[in-house]
Amino acid sequence: MSIERTDIEQALDILGPGTRLDVLGENAELLRYAESEITAQHSERRLRVRVKVNRGARTAGGTLETLEPAAVQVLADRLTAALADLPAPAGEPELTPSVAASELEQVVVEPAKSILDCDPAVRHEWFTTVRDGLDESARLGGAIRYDVLDRVVADSAGLFRSETLTKASIQAIAKQDGQSASVKLVHRDADLIPVGDIAGRLRDALRPLPVREPFRGTCRVLLKPSAVNTLIATFGHWALGAQHYASGRSVLAGRMGQQVVSEQLTLVDDATDTAGLLSGFDAEGNVRRRTPLIDRGVLTGVVSDRRRAELTGGVPTGHAVPDGWRFGGDPVPSHLLLDAGDASDDELLADCGSGLVVNRLDYLRVLHPKQTLVTGTTRDATYWAEDGKLVAWHPQLRFTFRMDEVLNAVLAVGAVREIGDQTFMDSVVVPSLLIDAGPLVLT
Repeated sequence: MSIERTDIEQALDILGPGTRLDVLGENAELLRYAESEITAQHSERRLRVRVKVNRGARTAGGTLETLEPAAVQVLADRLTAALADLPAPAGEPELTPSVAASELEQVVVEPAKSILDCDPAVRHEWFTTVRDGLDESARLGGAIRYDVLDRVVADSAGLFRSETLTKASIQAIAKQDGQSASVKLVHRDADLIPVGDIAGRLRDALRPLPVREPFRGTCRVLLKPSAVNTLIATFGHWALGAQHYASGRSVLAGRMGQQVVSEQLTLVDDATDTAGLLSGFDAEGNVRRRTPLIDRGVLTGVVSDRRRAELTGGVPTGHAVPDGWRFGGDPVPSHLLLDAGDASDDELLADCGSGLVVNRLDYLRVLHPKQTLVTGTTRDATYWAEDGKLVAWHPQLRFTFRMDEVLNAVLAVGAVREIGDQTFMDSVVVPSLLIDAGPLVLT
C-alpha cells in the first residue's frame, strides 16, 4: 500500500496551514494454526491518517482511513469549526520543530525483499517445518505474520519524512502431556529468522519432568529473554519518558546521574541499531536518535518529544507517540536494547541453584506507576531448579512486585540476546537475567 506524495500534499492543501499528517499504511499477511492444523490464512490492508491542526495556539485533531479529497474536505470543515469554537488558550502555543531537529539526518531503512516479495508458500513451509519437527503427541498452535508498514509524517511547513518498514514474526506454542512451551522470533528480514531451530527448542522445553507443588517464599529467579522483554519494556514505558520524569510520575524522577538499578545493567534506546527493528522518525517527524538511558546502573537519560526537548539538550530524541494513542500521549521508549553480559545459559542455571526458571510472562499490569508495582502471570515452560539443574515443572503462578526492586537485584546477565516486540513498543532486545532472592515472593 504505497502512499503517494502527491496525495499527501493535496491533503495538506485542503486542511490548510498549521496541519500535520501522520499516515500509516498497514499491510499484513497472516497464517494462523491450532491443534497442528492451519486454521486461517488472510491478508489485512488498512490506511490510518491522523490529522492535527494548530492555529492561533488552538489545536484540533481527527482521523481518516482514506486520503480521498472529498473525505479530507469533510474533516477539514469539521476541524475548522472545532477550532472556532475553542476558547482562547491561556498557555503557550505548541512548540514548533527546532532547527537542530530538522537538520538531523534520518537513518535510511531498507525494507527486506524477503517480506516485500514473499510467496504465501513460504509461510506454509515455516509451519510445516515446526510441526513436523515435534513429537507426534505434541500439538502446535500460533501464528506467522509478515508486516509491511508504509509511514509518512508531513506538515504544511514543508516537513516530509517517509519510510517503509518490514517485520516477520512467528509464534509457536506446543502442548504435550499437559504442559506447554512457546517460542516467538521476530526480525525485519524473514530470511534471518532461524525457523529450523524452533522445533528443537520446543522439544527441549517440553522435557519429561514431574510437576512439583507450588513453592512458597523467596528464591532466586532466572528470567529468560521473553520474560525479560516484558519486564524491561514495561519498566521503560513507565519510568524512562521525559514527561513522566519531569512531572514526578516516574520512580526515577530527580535521580539523573544516580544509580537506579543494578550496575549489571546498561540500557539504550536506539532505532538505528541493526540488532533490533529499524525506524527513522517518530509521529511528529522527529529523527530518532540513539539515547543512552542507563549506564552500568546509573540513570543517564530519558526519551523526549518536542514538548519535553529541554530535558534532552533542546532536541527531541524521536519518541513522540501518535495522537490519540491508546497507551497514552507522553514520549516513551520505542527501541530498547539491554547490553548482554558474559554468562552462558548453563552458568546462569548453575548460579540460580535452587529456584524458579521463567521462560515467559503472559503480561504485566501496572498497579502503581510511581512505585513500578505490577502484577502478572507466568506462562509456558516454568520450571523448578535444584542445585543448578531443572528437576520439575512448576505450576504457572502470579507475581506482584516492584520492577525497580527486581532490576536492583540482578546478579548476572546472559550472553545471548533475543529480539522481541510488544504491542506498545517497536522492538526490545534483551538477554536472560538472574534475579536474587527477595523482590519476587512466591505466594
